[in-house]
Amino acid sequence: MNAPLSLTGQAVAPGIGLGPAFLLTRERRPVERVEIGGDQVDREHARLAEAIALARADLERQRDRASRRLGEMVARIFETHLMFLDDEPAFDKVRELVRDQLVDVRFALYTVLEEYAGRFEQQEDSYFQERAQDVRDVCRRLLAQLDGERDTVLAGVPDSPCVLLASELTPSDILHLPQEKIIAVAADTGGATSHTAILTRILGVPSVVGLRRVTSAAKPGEIVVVNGNSGKVVLRPDEHELATYRSKQTEYLEFVESLKDIRDVPAETLDGRRIRLHGNIEMPGEARTLLANGGDGVGLFRTEYLVLTHSRLPNEEEQYRTYREVVEALAGLPATIRTFDLGGDKAFPGAGIPPEDNPFMGWRAIRVALDRPQMIMPQLRAILRAGAHGPVQVMFPMISDLGEWRAAKQMIARAAEELEREGVPHEADIPAGMMVEVPSAALLADRFAIEVDFFSIGTNDLVQFTLAVDRANEQVAELHQPFHPAVLRLIRMTAEAGATHGVPVSICGEIAGQPLATLLLIGLGLGELSTSPSLVPELKKLVLSSSFTEAAELAGEALAMETAGEVREFVSDAMKQRFSNLPIWFGERGETGT
Repeated sequence: MNAPLSLTGQAVAPGIGLGPAFLLTRERRPVERVEIGGDQVDREHARLAEAIALARADLERQRDRASRRLGEMVARIFETHLMFLDDEPAFDKVRELVRDQLVDVRFALYTVLEEYAGRFEQQEDSYFQERAQDVRDVCRRLLAQLDGERDTVLAGVPDSPCVLLASELTPSDILHLPQEKIIAVAADTGGATSHTAILTRILGVPSVVGLRRVTSAAKPGEIVVVNGNSGKVVLRPDEHELATYRSKQTEYLEFVESLKDIRDVPAETLDGRRIRLHGNIEMPGEARTLLANGGDGVGLFRTEYLVLTHSRLPNEEEQYRTYREVVEALAGLPATIRTFDLGGDKAFPGAGIPPEDNPFMGWRAIRVALDRPQMIMPQLRAILRAGAHGPVQVMFPMISDLGEWRAAKQMIARAAEELEREGVPHEADIPAGMMVEVPSAALLADRFAIEVDFFSIGTNDLVQFTLAVDRANEQVAELHQPFHPAVLRLIRMTAEAGATHGVPVSICGEIAGQPLATLLLIGLGLGELSTSPSLVPELKKLVLSSSFTEAAELAGEALAMETAGEVREFVSDAMKQRFSNLPIWFGERGETGT
C-alpha cells in the first residue's frame, strides 16, 4: 500500500467526508485542423447552426431539470450557458474562420472559443478567470453535438457511496450526480466562485477545489478524506488518521445541527453589542440561501456577474428585473448593490477598455463610470427602480477622492430626476455609500463620513494598495497580509470615523469570512461583517459566544504589534484557546491544516 498523501486546495463547501475514490475522467477526441474545399463552407455553417440548436435544446432541458431538483439559482447557471450560445459575435468569428481559412467548423469553433476562454483567464480577478470553464463547457457541448456523441462519463458512478475526484466538474456533471451516492468532491481545478463550488455548496457536499493533482495521485477505490473546512485532502490515510477524521466528522455534524437553533437569533455579543452579518452574493438565488442561514441582508451584490452572463452590458430593464428579484427575495432586509467594478483587471470582450500595464491602479471601477456615464446611468436607474420594492443601498467601488464621490452622488440625483420626469416608480432617497479600498479613502474617512451614508471596507484591494503587493503575483502573494498592522490601523481609522459621525461601517473582503478574524474585526469597531452566505451561521456562533470587551482587548493588543506574523500568531493562539470547544477552523480557508 502506498504511503498517505496530503494535498491542500481551496475549501469551498464545508464538512468532512471520507470513503472510496471514484475518478471521473473524460476521453477527449483531439481537435485537429481539417481543411475543406470552398464548396463545403455552407455545409460547415449549417453544421454549426444545427449544433447550436441541439445544444440549446439540451441546455433548456437541463435548466428545467435543475430548476425542479435544485432551484432557480442552479437553473441560472444553465441560463448563463444559454446566453453564451446567443453570443453572435463569437459565432460570426467561427463562420469567418471557416470561410476565410477553409477549415472545418470543429477546428474553427475550438479555436475561437478557446481564445475567448483565454481572455477570461488573463483577467486578474479570480471570478472572471473561472468563467473560462463555462466557455469551455459550452465548447465541449457543441463539439459533442458536432461529433454526434453523448457525454456518458457519469454512468460509471458506483452504487455504493464514494468520494468523487475530478480534474474539473461542469454544471451538467453535478446536475446528473446521484447525490445520495456522493460523500464529498475534490477537484484539480476551480476556485471559490466557480460553478463547481456554488453547486456543491447547494448540494451540501463537502468540497475542495484547486488541488492540481488529486486525480493523478489517486487510484480508484482507495480511501480519501476531504476536509471542506480546511481545504485538506488526504489520500490513503492510515488507521490513526481515519479514526481522527471520523471523530472530527461526528463532532462537526453535531456542531452544524446545533447552528440551526440560532438561525433566527440576532447576532449579539454576551455584553449586548449587536453585530450584523450580511452576505456577499453574485446571483439572485444566493439571497434565499442567505435568509435560510439567518443573515441580516446583502452587504455586497457584485453586479459584474450580469456583464459576464450577457457578454455585454445588460440594459436597464434586464438589470431592474435582477435587482428586484434580490430585493423581493430578502423580504424587507436591505440589499447593498455595488455598481460595476469593471475596467483594468476586469475588462471583457467588446467593452472597448484598452489593456493596461498596471490594471489594478488603472482605469477601472468609478473611474470608468465617471468617464462613461452611459455605462452607469442605466444601472443607477435600475437600482432606484428596484428600491420601490424594498430597502436598497447603492455602493460605489474604488472611491479615492471626495470629488469622485460628489460626482457619483450627482449621477444618482440625475437618474432620480429622469425617472421622476418619466413617471417611472422608484425610490429616490436611497442610502449611498462607498467602498474603502485604497489608503486615501481610509485616511480621509473622517471627511468622507460627513457626506456618505455608509462605508464598506474591501480588504482585498486595501491590503494590495497599502502593502504594494499584487495578490495575483505568485512571487509576492505571501506578502498579501490582511493582518498587517498598517492594514489594521486603516480599518480602525475608518471604523472610528464612522462611529464619530454615526455612519455604519462594514467589511466585505475575504478576511470577513475567516473565523480567525471575527473577534479582531469586531474589536476594531466594525458592526457589520459581510461574507459568503454559507459562513453566516458559523460567524454568528462566534459572536454569540463572545463579548465585545474581550474583542476590544484582543484588537488592542494586535494593534500594538509590529508585524503581520506576530498578529496572526497571537490571534490564532487566542482564538484556538478561547474556542477550543467549537469545531471551527481557525486558519485561512485553503491553508494547510486539519
